[in-house]
Amino acid sequence: MTSQSLTVAMLAGLLAVCPAVKAAPEKATPAKATTVKETGEPSVRYLPLDAPAGMSRAVVVKGLPLVYTRQLLPLDRKGKLVGEGSADKQIEQVLTNLEAVLDAAGSGLGKLVRLNVCALSHQTAGRVRELLSKRLDPAVRPAITVVLTPLAHRKAMVAVDAVAVAAAKGQAVALQRVQSVAGDKDCADAAVMPRGGVVYLSGQPENGGLAMSAVTKSLSTLLKRLGQLKLSPAQVVQVKVFLTPATAADEALAEVKKLFPGQLAPPVVFVEWIASAPVEIELVAHLPLTGKTAGTVEYYNPPEVKPSPTFSRVALVRTERQVYISGLSARAPGNGEAQVRDVFDQLKHILSKTGSDLQHLAKATYYVSDDDASKMLNKLRPEYYDPKRPPAASKVTVHGVGQSDRTLTMDMIAVGIGR
Repeated sequence: MTSQSLTVAMLAGLLAVCPAVKAAPEKATPAKATTVKETGEPSVRYLPLDAPAGMSRAVVVKGLPLVYTRQLLPLDRKGKLVGEGSADKQIEQVLTNLEAVLDAAGSGLGKLVRLNVCALSHQTAGRVRELLSKRLDPAVRPAITVVLTPLAHRKAMVAVDAVAVAAAKGQAVALQRVQSVAGDKDCADAAVMPRGGVVYLSGQPENGGLAMSAVTKSLSTLLKRLGQLKLSPAQVVQVKVFLTPATAADEALAEVKKLFPGQLAPPVVFVEWIASAPVEIELVAHLPLTGKTAGTVEYYNPPEVKPSPTFSRVALVRTERQVYISGLSARAPGNGEAQVRDVFDQLKHILSKTGSDLQHLAKATYYVSDDDASKMLNKLRPEYYDPKRPPAASKVTVHGVGQSDRTLTMDMIAVGIGR
């Protein structure tokens, strides 16, 4: 049996997904059958390749507005936990909350592009994909990344955040609070990003003291970088906070809100990390596209920062075509070097099917769960990256990665080689 790339063509601002496309089988297919063929129309293309049912190895989005959500927990509209001790009940509540947020933003589960899953176990994470599939047309197969981590609510077993195709809401970022979902009245549940480019800001780790919290120091630095690019806080569509412990999320959120005065704070995601610094924060922001540019992605390092050959402080995506890749782990257990090399081999193969390559990566998040994987990732990245074109990146030590008996998951976003 062969898989074939699935296409769900969408015009910008369209509220309904195109008619169902037959689901692709799970086995790998010859390269010719899975390579993306571009058209001039706005579109979403799902490339299952060898991914399990219900997800794709890569999703290619072109010329469409997107909605970014905050992290959603299994809470009812009054903020009470649903399904204590039951993974399935909690997953269903999380998916119901996600559906409500996406619907309010002119999107829906049927327009998912990417799903990030934080869970206490691999079994729970696997059930998210299975139960989500029951709510979707078989043609809709988002990119999925899994991290094992404690959550902000002590009895929660799962949380998700997502990127999906949205309805156009003008030329500026539109922040939205959804009353049917429990949340903070001053924080957006969703941010609709208009058509255009994207800015990815690498994680900024910080320590804090009495005078200024680590959250304030980290986020202030990132917002200063946005200002250097002539962009404003109003263009931020998501804030991701790596912190320890996860139960400090409410305190961190209170600090985040202070740095977005006069507006809703953008959607916020929390992941517990294992580090000496209490906090690292990364940002995603909208980049309006004006005039001609030299390429599809530009890498920027502020004058006061020494450039690194393995990551850029900022990646500016100057194209409307992006490639979202599911979290990649090694195909077999092994030491750190074996895992890193296998994941990069998979990445190169997947990128080749999407019209991209390692020189056109925009964003990388590396999740590691032991020192061996972390050290080998540092050692081997220079073999794979052009030192003048490394992606914006964060490297985060977590409690567990996307697959059992592995200690590395790479979560990547790329652009095409040509415009």
